[in-house]
Amino acid sequence: MKLKLLFVALFAGALLQAQTTYNLDWETGFNSPEADLTIEVGDTVIWTWTDALPHTVESVSGSSVETFNSGFLTGMGQTFSYTFTVEGVNDYICGVHSNMFGTITVVPSLSIKEFDQTSFSILPNPTSEEIQINLVNPIILGSIQVFDLLGKQMIDEPIQESNQLTIPVQSWKKGIYLVKINSGENTAIKRVVIN
Repeated sequence: MKLKLLFVALFAGALLQAQTTYNLDWETGFNSPEADLTIEVGDTVIWTWTDALPHTVESVSGSSVETFNSGFLTGMGQTFSYTFTVEGVNDYICGVHSNMFGTITVVPSLSIKEFDQTSFSILPNPTSEEIQINLVNPIILGSIQVFDLLGKQMIDEPIQESNQLTIPVQSWKKGIYLVKINSGENTAIKRVVIN
């Protein structure tokens, strides 16, 4: 029984460590793009009031997949936190000041176990010209897929007997992309930043 409890505690601790907390200063005039974040499912955002004016942090009805509202808070140092649990886009505003707004984009958790057969590195990262994907072990038969954060598939190509791939990206928009390598039932995913 003690062994089971120890295992559960260790597993829960590992899950908590995998989650990330992001901090945003919340003050008059703070808006996109500084107020925009891309996070993973299970991550938390903390907004901290950095001026003495009353503010709210609230999701925009109709353009957010999750609903949240801090209520009116006044005073420096006040905070509101929210843990995002659903993949998608969440526009948010201050209900008092129309010049305070941003977007939290939630992507799937990338904590997928990387198997030896599909482990890889991406260089350079960030980049603006091309990405070079170096596989730890050559893949005999597999595939590579690249998605933007809205889920649009940029690439879906087979990999045959290769341990290095080069992908030109100069025509892609700036942003974060997810590179997924598949080999049999094994999958690995990494992020790349195009600037």
